[in-house]
Amino acid sequence: MKRWGIVSVICLLLLGCSTKLVYDNLDWILIEYVEDFVELDDNQETQISDKLQVLSEWHKSEEIPNYIQHLDELIALDPHTFTLKELHQQQDKFRRHSERLLERIEPEVFEIAQQLSDEQTEELMSNIRVRHTRYKKRTLARTEQEQREKYAERIEENLDDWFGSVTDEQQALIAQWSQELMITAPDWIEHQTKMRIQINDLLAKRSDKGYFESKLNQMLFNSESFFDDGLQQKLQFNKQVNDRYLVQILHSTTPKQIKFYRQELQDWKEIALDIK
Repeated sequence: MKRWGIVSVICLLLLGCSTKLVYDNLDWILIEYVEDFVELDDNQETQISDKLQVLSEWHKSEEIPNYIQHLDELIALDPHTFTLKELHQQQDKFRRHSERLLERIEPEVFEIAQQLSDEQTEELMSNIRVRHTRYKKRTLARTEQEQREKYAERIEENLDDWFGSVTDEQQALIAQWSQELMITAPDWIEHQTKMRIQINDLLAKRSDKGYFESKLNQMLFNSESFFDDGLQQKLQFNKQVNDRYLVQILHSTTPKQIKFYRQELQDWKEIALDIK
């Protein structure tokens, strides 16, 4: 678990919305998500709704302009000359977008978590455990080849979203790509168990402001510090593989795919302008 689910869904809803509708209904959407893990009382629901209204206004005025500027930059880039250095620069920009949002959310997560009852924290941990168990059963049921096929399927789906259908040449690259990746599923299962212990400890000490804020900050902004050496090494290796193949795919894009890519970004820009 790289980020808390609640933080991830806020990022998704704020960054990945398709119309103003999500801003108008962000409170109940998030509350519905949270209540998949823990049942909230009326006061907690009202508090989340009020905080999200403030967050949404900040996001519109402060962050949306940053996204529009970044989208213009992405629209203008030439996939055929795109380099690894440029990819890393873009990854840094996306990370900064996320970090600014997390910095804004962190105090609110702290305040809400402090108000959870013991019964609610037990319910939360139980539901997290159920989700992790499902992931474990689903993942361990796959052979290594099935796992690699899953990797290839996800890569192709992501590329389809941004470039339309992949070419035969790109299909071959995806097959090679998925074969070079190191399998991390068993490592993630172990990591999830470790993080449940960390989260349980965090919630048990939620009344200790100093400890809670420090630990929450580490989880949000330095989640890699919880990875063991084996997982860390595999993730670093896979990132290098992913970056290298992504640049190769970009260099192989057809004029039709480039047009599709730029239109997708233009659509997102129009959405951002509409929200702003």
